[in-house]
Amino acid sequence: MTRYVILTSIVLCTSALTYGLISNDLTVQGVIIAVLGVAWLALYLRNITLSANLAFIFFGLISAGVVWAGVSHWIALAGMVFALLAWDLTAFEKRLKSILDHSDVQQMERAHITRLALIIGLGVAGVFAAGVIKVDLTLGSALIFAMLGVWGISALVYRLRSRE
Repeated sequence: MTRYVILTSIVLCTSALTYGLISNDLTVQGVIIAVLGVAWLALYLRNITLSANLAFIFFGLISAGVVWAGVSHWIALAGMVFALLAWDLTAFEKRLKSILDHSDVQQMERAHITRLALIIGLGVAGVFAAGVIKVDLTLGSALIFAMLGVWGISALVYRLRSRE
């Protein structure tokens, strides 16, 4: 199940960013992203897991560049979310291969994917809320809210991990 989600995430990440660039008349850049996505897919299929770290960095920077190029921030967010999903699940799959007892693998996969979906859902909801709600904050109050948000998500992840 994890392998299927990783392959789907790589394809959706590449497709979203390629579509965003090509639809904004940046065809050459879109083709380059498509080639990078195919390379990431090929490296993953050859079980070269180190490529996931580099691909995550590249596609994260590309997502930021897509926003800078004037493409919809939702397309960049989709590319970033799917890159994050593929990167995280690749590391999880590597950890799964190193365990000795494979009897609970499907339960562990379901628990990890559920936890990951919750975190990604909260992140996307936060982006949506930030686009809808307009509040004027000073720098200090914005930093306090950012630290509270990071602490809250860290506490949530810690509690979810402690249940494993």
